[in-house]
Amino acid sequence: MAHPDLDELVNALFAFAHQMLADHGEFFPFGASMSHDGEIAYSSGLDGEEEQPDSTRVLELLLESFAGQAASGQIRAAGVCMDVTVVPPDGGEPVDAMCAQLEHEEGEAVDVFLPYHLDPDGGLEYDDLFAGPGDPRVFPGSPLVS
Repeated sequence: MAHPDLDELVNALFAFAHQMLADHGEFFPFGASMSHDGEIAYSSGLDGEEEQPDSTRVLELLLESFAGQAASGQIRAAGVCMDVTVVPPDGGEPVDAMCAQLEHEEGEAVDVFLPYHLDPDGGLEYDDLFAGPGDPRVFPGSPLVS
């Protein structure tokens, strides 16, 4: 079971990603962090200079920023959200999915996937959510991360 802070973060990340998909049919990677008082703050990782920045670089910038905030004790959880193609756990063909990579200062790291597809009328339809262990990059020195 995921830490309640991570549940709250994934809900916030997926809500924003849903809105971007509904409005634009795509989204650039973005992130959110949770302060020690439970406040969620969104981050874009965009510098405003490029209309279509490299997604890998945007993710690196977000993770670097969150790692700095974690090291200075400003946040207790963070996550990045991106649009990916993934093979569902039951196999089959690759599908489009929202992916949230989440981390908590207590050492939990999890990747959560929500497969989706656009219906012919432009609406969004979702398949079953699935998750797996994540790779800690924001809180790598947490007591539970070895």
